[in-house]
Amino acid sequence: MFQLGGLVVTLVNALLGLLVWRRLRAAFPRRGALIDGLCAAGLLLVAHPALLMTVASWSGLRAIQRHVPEPVSLVAMGAQVALLMYGLLLGITATATAAVRALRRDRTAPNAGAVMGARVDTDARAGSAARADSAAQAADAPAAQANSAPEEAETAPEPVDEIRRRLVVGASWALPAAAVAVSMGGVLASRQRPVVVRVALPVRRELTSLHGVTIAQLSDVHVGSFMDAERLDELRDAINAVRADIHVVTGDLLDHHVSQLELSARLLRGLRPARGQLFFCMGNHEYIAARSASIPAIVKGLEEAGAQVLVDEAREVRLGGDRLWMGAIDYPSRARPGEPARRPTADGLARALGQMRDDGAPRVLLSHHPGTFRAARELPFDLMLSGHTHGGQISLGRIGDYALTPMLPAGLYHNGLYEHRGRRLHVNAGAGGWLPVRINCPPEITLVELVPA
Repeated sequence: MFQLGGLVVTLVNALLGLLVWRRLRAAFPRRGALIDGLCAAGLLLVAHPALLMTVASWSGLRAIQRHVPEPVSLVAMGAQVALLMYGLLLGITATATAAVRALRRDRTAPNAGAVMGARVDTDARAGSAARADSAAQAADAPAAQANSAPEEAETAPEPVDEIRRRLVVGASWALPAAAVAVSMGGVLASRQRPVVVRVALPVRRELTSLHGVTIAQLSDVHVGSFMDAERLDELRDAINAVRADIHVVTGDLLDHHVSQLELSARLLRGLRPARGQLFFCMGNHEYIAARSASIPAIVKGLEEAGAQVLVDEAREVRLGGDRLWMGAIDYPSRARPGEPARRPTADGLARALGQMRDDGAPRVLLSHHPGTFRAARELPFDLMLSGHTHGGQISLGRIGDYALTPMLPAGLYHNGLYEHRGRRLHVNAGAGGWLPVRINCPPEITLVELVPA
């Protein structure tokens, strides 16, 4: 699948690169050699991730992360997004232009019949007069041709308006310039300090020990994918700065290899929840990393760093004289050969919720994949915290429950807060990602506060 995706992106890169090259050659005809060199170098910079993914699948991207300097990778990924965005803008512009032309043709078509009818009547009346004048016109034709010849000879082509030509050329580069500016701005935005998104969870008024209790959520850090020790220290300081009582990590702390467990454990050890509790649910990338070792090795490393790794189970969290329930659901996918079997999502939900007593205490579920909410939204819990989607990474805002991101066609639940008959889901936009570009979708730390209902 990754190789097919790489092949498709490579072909799109080639077509868009050819289009850019032709436009540059037309705009600057005297700079042909320079333009050829710049386009070749730029296309190589942009296309090498997709080319390597075509040849070596996921291993190609890993090789880039290991051997290509991070600044070069960041620029390459930003340029890739810029090129794809330029192609998308060209497609939208071409579609809009074609629609406007079709609309104009439809509007003029009804008038054409009436005009033709009027012309038939006029032509019938003018026919006899035309025949009467034809002889006279034939006699005058030689003289008229003789007189018009000097005039045609004197007609010269209109001079080229250089200012207008430069304006047109400049305007034609507005789209690619905007795409590059927005994409490179997205690269910088992906490196900014995480924003704190606040979510209120109503609890019963008599549970006074829970009022004001906070839970900080971190998700999708992807250690090793544009996430070095310095960046991890920034995340650690950011989540500690909110002074939450409980910390939760909703999967994809590692990216793809067990070697990333060392930095992941370093981050977990640096977290300072005020009540000392740190919970963790498995994401798909924990299972990807386990292929280079084993699932028990990954879980053991996380637990030794202080995390309580919950897999289809729940724990009671005592806070003063009251309690809340914290549960987690395993990532919904089939086990690979040699891995322990995983429960179906419905069974995992039944097991975790079955360990939570129906005593009026709030019930919080962790699930890396937000699609679990669709299976769980009729079940007895109060809040599900998820990640996985990175919030789409490129967002045009939100209309009701519809977050306008590239993830929308794949699923409704992928960015922000959702509610269904009193059951709440919050999808964290993630702190990292394998694509280091974020547009109107900054890295996020979620802060849940328990408030009196």
